[in-house]
Amino acid sequence: MLVASFVNPVLFTLPFGFKVYTYGVFIAAALFSCVVVVESELKRLKVSADGAMMMLAFIPGFGIGSKVHLLVSAIAAGGAVPNMSLESGHSFMGSAVGGLLTAAAYGLWCGLRPLPLLDIIAPLVPLGHAVGKIGCFLSGDGCYGPRSDAPWAVSFPNGLMPTKEAVHPTPLYECTLSMTLFLFLHFFVSLPSEGGPSRNVGVRSALTLSLYGLERMAIEPFRRHPPSEYLFGLTEYQFLAVIFILLGGVLYILGGTTDPWPLRFPKKENAEETEEKTEDEKKED
Repeated sequence: MLVASFVNPVLFTLPFGFKVYTYGVFIAAALFSCVVVVESELKRLKVSADGAMMMLAFIPGFGIGSKVHLLVSAIAAGGAVPNMSLESGHSFMGSAVGGLLTAAAYGLWCGLRPLPLLDIIAPLVPLGHAVGKIGCFLSGDGCYGPRSDAPWAVSFPNGLMPTKEAVHPTPLYECTLSMTLFLFLHFFVSLPSEGGPSRNVGVRSALTLSLYGLERMAIEPFRRHPPSEYLFGLTEYQFLAVIFILLGGVLYILGGTTDPWPLRFPKKENAEETEEKTEDEKKED
C-alpha cells in the first residue's frame, strides 16, 4: 500500500491566512488548458469567436449543472438536499452538460451552428476532466474507489475525506482514460480546415459522447456508487453513460444530413473595419 500523506485539500497558505485549495488550482488549470486548445482550433478553422470568452461562458453552466444534477439525484433517491455551495460536492456529468450548454449559447451568439460548434468544444470535456481529476487525487476529495489489495492501492490520511484504508486511486484511472480520449479526438479525429479532406459533421461529437460513456461504464466498478433497482441494476452514472452512448448515435445520424467539414464560417466585422466602412460611405455621399 502507498500512503499518500502529501495529499491535502489546501495546496498552500498565503500571508494573512489566505488558503489556496488544491482542487481549485487544478480546476483553473483545466479551464486554462481548454482555452489554449480551443483558441488554437478556432484560429485554425477560421472561426470568428473568442476562446477565452467561450470558456468564461462555460463556467456558470459548470457550477449550475453540477448542483442541479446533485439535487435531482438526491430527490430521486429520496435523500436529503445536498450542500449547494460551490466549495464541495460536484458532479462531473452535470457540470459537463451545463458548461457545454452555456458555452454553446456563446457560440450560437457568434453565429455558429449547434452541431459544428459541438464538434469543436466537445473534446474539451475529457481534457478538462483529465486535468481536474489530478486535483481530485491531490486533494483526496473522496472520489477514490473501494478497498483494494493491489500493489498500487493508496491511502489518503490527510485528504479532504481521509481514509487510512488502501483503496483504488480511481481519479488517476479516470485521468488516464480521459486524457487518452482527448488525445485520440484531437490528433486522430481532427476537424478538417479549409482545403482539407472532408469529414461528416457530428462524428467528433458522437465519438466524444459514446467513448466517454464507455469510459464511465468501465470506471464505475472502481467507484463507490451503489446500483439502483429502478435503473435496471445499473448505478446512476452507468445509466447516464448509456444515455450518452445513445445520444452519440443520434448525433452521428444527424451529422450525415448536413454539409461535411471543412466548413466556412461567418466572419464578424471588428470595430475598426466598421468605422472604415462608415467613413468610406460618407466620402462616397
